[in-house]
Amino acid sequence: MSEKTRISSITRRQFGLTAFGLSALAAGLTSCSSGGGSSDGGSKTLQLVLSGDTNQGGAFAAAAKKYQEATGITIEVVDVPTADITTKLKNAATANDLPALARVTGLDPLWVNQLQDLSDIAKSRGIDENFLQESPDGIIPAIPSDLTAVGLFINKSLFEKAGVTFPTAIEQAWTWDEFVAAVSQVREKAGAKYGVVMDRSGHRLRAMMYEFGSTAFAKEGDKYTGDAKAVETLEYFARINDDQTMPKSVWLSGEDGNAMFKSGQVAAYYSGSWQVADFNKNIKDFEWLSVPLPKKEVNATNLGGGFMIAFKDTGQDEEAKKFIDWFYEDANYTEFAKLGGYLPVKDLKVEYPFQQASFELYQKQIAGNQAKGDNAIKRVVAEAYAETPFSGDPLREETVKMLSGSQDAKTTVDNIVKLYNGA
Repeated sequence: MSEKTRISSITRRQFGLTAFGLSALAAGLTSCSSGGGSSDGGSKTLQLVLSGDTNQGGAFAAAAKKYQEATGITIEVVDVPTADITTKLKNAATANDLPALARVTGLDPLWVNQLQDLSDIAKSRGIDENFLQESPDGIIPAIPSDLTAVGLFINKSLFEKAGVTFPTAIEQAWTWDEFVAAVSQVREKAGAKYGVVMDRSGHRLRAMMYEFGSTAFAKEGDKYTGDAKAVETLEYFARINDDQTMPKSVWLSGEDGNAMFKSGQVAAYYSGSWQVADFNKNIKDFEWLSVPLPKKEVNATNLGGGFMIAFKDTGQDEEAKKFIDWFYEDANYTEFAKLGGYLPVKDLKVEYPFQQASFELYQKQIAGNQAKGDNAIKRVVAEAYAETPFSGDPLREETVKMLSGSQDAKTTVDNIVKLYNGA
């Protein structure tokens, strides 16, 4: 496909976000100023646009401070709300005013061809090749800044009050039927309002599909496909959304699962590793614990995380790459992961200041991941360059329709496949 045709195609779909759960986000912020940074009296300032750093202990801000002390170069961390970062970068790209650096959770077709090649850094700094995806022209446009994994938390206090046992090692993972039976007992014996809550996210539901043996809409050739295991998963999911095992309000009304779990009224929370730092800081009224995910056929999770990127033609190209190279040096990167509670994307032993057992459990879940579908980290990058004629989260949106009673699980899977394939 010619570049002109590709750009025209992107324009037709209004620069939709990458597939599989990268939602179209709210508009409203103005673009980055000063061409991504400034030069003042010989001192340089590079902007690093990201979201959520304050929620993770300011790990990026700490790295920026350390870098300034080492080099004299200022990295201005611009922390914007998660719902705004996509629009901020779109506006910046449209105005030809992109920042030098960004940490993002997805790549946008609008600016994906304006990324620098980070291949040399990825290789020299030992980034795990399982999480690196080349662009069609053979560059590494993005290096994961961290990993996240879908995982399970329990209200340990409620489980102990009910006298219900739970596994703590992947090797003894419970089945979905055993897990549902356990949380039902906790609800009945300890007075929990609900058994389990799952985030209203296709990313989380896809992990459950992997556990049931589904490929979760992986591509076969150039087409996305559904399978019988996906239907089975959705049927099971619908059955436990009964306002006892699971509250319907989360998926149908958007109630906050995080807040529900932190209130102490839910026995278990199907979410992910990014919650550990929050729970460690903010849950004071009960004991909680990270435990193995339930399985139907296989032990599986779904991966995610952020990406470090450097934009080209900002006038600060080399300085941006120098910062990324410094960032992934073992000592610097270990300090970053430790402070922010991040899972590393290279072979490092991180001694976390809190919840060491939780982070080790997540790393074991990732290492033993038996998901049959696409590698989620690579897929995010690949989809940014592909013909993806949809935006939003078809898995979530169609599942909501199923839970509202307007269609069955088979129709839901068929509709998702059609949306993924642009029908």
